Amino acid sequence: QIHDRLTPAVAPPSTTMRAFVLALALVGASAFTPSSVRPLRVRSIIRAEEEAAAEEAAPVVEEPAPAPAPAPVDTRAYLETMYGGLGEPETGGKIPPMAYMVADMGTPGTMDFMRAAELKHARIAMIGFMGWVANIQNVHFPGMLSASKGISFESLESVNGVDAFFSMVPAEGLGQIFAFAAVFEWYEMTHKDGKWNGNNALQGEIVPNINKWDILGFTEGKTEDDLKRVKLQELKNGRMAMIGTLGCVAAATIPGSVPFLTGSI
Repeated sequence: QIHDRLTPAVAPPSTTMRAFVLALALVGASAFTPSSVRPLRVRSIIRAEEEAAAEEAAPVVEEPAPAPAPAPVDTRAYLETMYGGLGEPETGGKIPPMAYMVADMGTPGTMDFMRAAELKHARIAMIGFMGWVANIQNVHFPGMLSASKGISFESLESVNGVDAFFSMVPAEGLGQIFAFAAVFEWYEMTHKDGKWNGNNALQGEIVPNINKWDILGFTEGKTEDDLKRVKLQELKNGRMAMIGTLGCVAAATIPGSVPFLTGSI
């Protein structure tokens, strides 16, 4: 009893004191908590703020304005600037009226197509005219044209070239000729600068000399002026060959139509 009297009574801690002690414990523990366990929302906010700051700091790059569309080219003026046009003294400063009529109905692309066709026919006519000259001079290949049908190259000299082509050459021979020509035609219509280009006709990309056929290298090392002169010579010679070939065909089918060739074809 004496001991109980001398020992003071200790009151239990209050609820406020307990809450205060628990808060201090939590604050102290959070100092040792790894950053990897931060709430996801806090990390998302921080990341968004960093990205926004980076976007504001990045310089703004303005896209260049598109180039203006080229002005339309007058078709007549384009025709006059093509080689073989008014700009060349060899033409006498003249262009046939029909060429202007074609120019008025089309575009510069139309003139490129027409010039490419003219050049192609000119090259074929030059080969054809030399064939007529060889026939007139009785120059022919040795051997047989068709062994199965008994037709020799020499026997073709007994008739003119037109009759020989349509009546003496077998159908298989005509098929080989057209197939050979078709391969070159297909290549010209689908290639550009020696590479596949799709359908040049539908794409409007048929131009003179779209592919280089200079196998023997005649144009190697030539200047632009030399090439211009050679192209004009080829065009002029081809035009003359087309006229000459038609003259030979007329002389062979219409007797007396070409007095100079009477009795020769």
